Amino acid sequence: MKNKKRLLIILLILIIIVLVVLLTVIVVGGIKNKEINDFQNEVAEAACNYASSEYNNPSLLEAYPHLTKVNYSTLINSGFLSEDLIDPKTHEKVSENTTDYIEITYADNSYICTFKEG
Repeated sequence: MKNKKRLLIILLILIIIVLVVLLTVIVVGGIKNKEINDFQNEVAEAACNYASSEYNNPSLLEAYPHLTKVNYSTLINSGFLSEDLIDPKTHEKVSENTTDYIEITYADNSYICTFKEG
């Protein structure tokens, strides 16, 4: 009888430990995803602000397709993005990233900026 109680207590403790670990993983993963989404939204917003100030005619995007891709360096040099901003996914400064970019399109009388990984 004592062995059954001990076994049940050990199983209960193991189940509690597993549940705590799962909850921790879920919470930490959710926080990390929020940081990544906030970063991507900040960069996309900076690109839309850049497009609004630099492209006074949205038809430029159709005429010159290379204008639809904006790198971090362009946003930094134009003053729309801080070079010290850290990408939470890679933990590097945006000034060091040369592959990711923001794609700019124009629809419904507004610029639409989408984060893209290079």
